[in-house]
Amino acid sequence: MIALGRLDHLALLGVLFEQVQVPELVLAECLARPDRPDAQRIRDAVAAGVLVPCDARPVVVAGLDDGERAAIGRAIEIHAGLLVDDLAARHHALSIGLVAVGTLGVLVQAKRKGLVTEIRPLIDRLRASGQRLSHAAVADALGAAGEPG
Repeated sequence: MIALGRLDHLALLGVLFEQVQVPELVLAECLARPDRPDAQRIRDAVAAGVLVPCDARPVVVAGLDDGERAAIGRAIEIHAGLLVDDLAARHHALSIGLVAVGTLGVLVQAKRKGLVTEIRPLIDRLRASGQRLSHAAVADALGAAGEPG
């Protein structure tokens, strides 16, 4: 969510998914630096109903932070997919049968639905903001979006 907030593209979540529930622990992490533009955009997305705060029972998994454990717990509770960029959390989610999508996956879906025209400039902005994205993940996303690598 922070990455989509940086891009000012949180509204994509409301278009691509029926509902986006966000555990309170995750919101607390996202809003920990309230002066940042992404935090304000996340607050605005909550106010607009794009993001729906919820309670969650975190799973017990070593190596994941509280927010990731809560998000996985909520996805299990409601039989939903999971929006997660952390590699260890994604691997755990996939290992227990959850569908997991990250920021790049959201951007690819948005491109396929005509909600964005190109994802490369968005990826470049994410990288410029300090978001770590592996070359392999970017190449896969660009290929899936039909853009040159």
